[in-house]
Amino acid sequence: MKQWTKKLLAFCMVATLVCSMVGCAGKKDPSIPPTAGTAEGGTNTEALYKAGTYTARKQGNGGMISVTVEFSETEILSVTIGENQETEGIATPVFDKFPEQIVKGQTLNIDAISGATITSDAVIEAVSDCVEQAGGDVNELKNKKVASTIAGEDIEKTADIIIVGGGGAGLSAAVSSSDLGASVILIEKGSALGGNTLRAGGAYNAVDPERQAALAMEGSQITELKEIAALDETTIAEEYRPTLATLKEQIKEYLKGDTSVLFDSVELHTYQTYKGGKRTGLDGSEIYGDFNLVQTLTKNSLDALNWLVSHDEEVGISDEIGTVLGGLWPRMHSLSTSVGHGFITPLQKAAEANGVEIILETAGKELIMENGRVVGVIAEQADGTKVTLHANKAVIMATGGYGANPKMAMKYDNYWGCLNENMATTNTVLATGDGIVMGDAIGANLVGMGFVQLMPSSQPVTGSLSGGLWTSAENQVFVNQEGKRFVSEYESRDIMAKAALEQTDAMFYIICDQSTAGDPQPGGQNGWGNDIDKLIEDGSVLKADTLEELAKKIGCDPTSFVKEIERYNNFCENGVDEDFGKVKLGEQIDVGPFYATPRSPSIHHTMGGLQINEKAQVLNIDGEVIPGFYAAGEVTGGIHAGNRVGGNAIPDIMVFGYIAGENAAAEK
Repeated sequence: MKQWTKKLLAFCMVATLVCSMVGCAGKKDPSIPPTAGTAEGGTNTEALYKAGTYTARKQGNGGMISVTVEFSETEILSVTIGENQETEGIATPVFDKFPEQIVKGQTLNIDAISGATITSDAVIEAVSDCVEQAGGDVNELKNKKVASTIAGEDIEKTADIIIVGGGGAGLSAAVSSSDLGASVILIEKGSALGGNTLRAGGAYNAVDPERQAALAMEGSQITELKEIAALDETTIAEEYRPTLATLKEQIKEYLKGDTSVLFDSVELHTYQTYKGGKRTGLDGSEIYGDFNLVQTLTKNSLDALNWLVSHDEEVGISDEIGTVLGGLWPRMHSLSTSVGHGFITPLQKAAEANGVEIILETAGKELIMENGRVVGVIAEQADGTKVTLHANKAVIMATGGYGANPKMAMKYDNYWGCLNENMATTNTVLATGDGIVMGDAIGANLVGMGFVQLMPSSQPVTGSLSGGLWTSAENQVFVNQEGKRFVSEYESRDIMAKAALEQTDAMFYIICDQSTAGDPQPGGQNGWGNDIDKLIEDGSVLKADTLEELAKKIGCDPTSFVKEIERYNNFCENGVDEDFGKVKLGEQIDVGPFYATPRSPSIHHTMGGLQINEKAQVLNIDGEVIPGFYAAGEVTGGIHAGNRVGGNAIPDIMVFGYIAGENAAAEK
């Protein structure tokens, strides 16, 4: 069994153990006396611990989490969270609440924070380790009876706009509607705002002639343009034919002039989104993106990005343009701040400044209908408190997809045929399809539900995107455990994921040299804010001074591996990938030290959801608008069809979040 398979099994066993013990709250025999010095009281003065301070480190979502616990002979005196690489915002509620709850209750029987389960489990296991070091009884603390949570009095509120979901789409809608003077209440199921946007890699596709002018065109890209220019327009969906005709003329004009500078256009982005999403299901049915939705996305993505950064002077747009994995063309933008934070922080600041009421730990449960119109939401807080919210104008659904609900993905699956309940995910655990279920209950039409995207390059243990070293897609080289390439690294994500699933243990490595890894330095961080030294120390990234040494760490034949990389380097030099037809070839892998990041596919994005029109209005099964009901983001379907092009998700939530908020505010 391979190293990462062992780690995955160990991780699952730990997670199962924690969940089972947390689920035992209140089942402890009441005849067992409370621990001395606890919140329940007691007079037992027998030593329970070896007084002192102990430290343990456990695997979190972004790397190892260090926790230090101080004990007296009878009590846990303090819990301190130390070095860690967890995502700020996602992990914050855990780090803020757990130390206080553990000390106050003298217990490890604490429910995981929604949206931060892996971080929660890691902290509990680290404290458990410290308890063992101090000679304490871990099982006693994990089974200790805690006071039951009592629901508060029912809450009832009214606003012009009610938004369900506090990720990028929900916050975009909150800001655009409140900018127009609408009163807004936003509820969020988790303990913090951000959702999947906060976890995202931060890639944002937009046609941007000014910034893209600095990029050179490659021969392989020119070849692809020539192939598009030669296409018969009748071979694609009818509604896309005028766009293809315009694109063909643009390409012909471009080829007459200076072909050294990158070509791009909204029409190319539209065509590639259509082509990237067109798929055939297991039942033989064909799916492709709704033209009006795709065109709305591609035409407005740059304006939406500029609108976003206008709300926070500390956030800027990088001038460097690249290609995210599965992005198909160099139009990926990044922000000046780390990954998802740059998209959430400006919107949160703007929403709060506009007086948007934000209610956390409150999950939408049911839509309120009156005379065929959506007029509110029934929700429930974490303690069971019922919340009824009335909308004077409209309700906007922005709860995200169902990437953390593998049962739902399996129920509808019409593409993979191999999904299972234990598949890892890059998603927050809150992405369980709640908004889709609520919409379905009132007759909203669901589209594209049979298609789920697997991210080929996920962390093998946690399923997260973070914890590795690489730069733009053209600079990545994938090799399997035998040290052999097996797919074009510039392909769509589903094709790369399918190829990865065919490898031993569905595992592979992303190979980079010093340059293509982003020139990592001692004490530095990667794009997710992970400490690079810690990643190497933990084995999340393998590092070697030579390719031969790296091959030994991977466990493959050095001679074969070196020949494979040399062959790839020749492709880069000649501009043609003779093995897999990689469209854009980046730098050669020839400057040590060298790095290998182990990766494996996990559930990443769900393309299906509530059907909307270009105004972000939700449609019923007859194709008619459901009055008072809007939706934006991954809760919707129809844009990405069978496969989402990498870098199109955040523009989707920003563009349609803005549109939903603007149109909802205009309701009578």
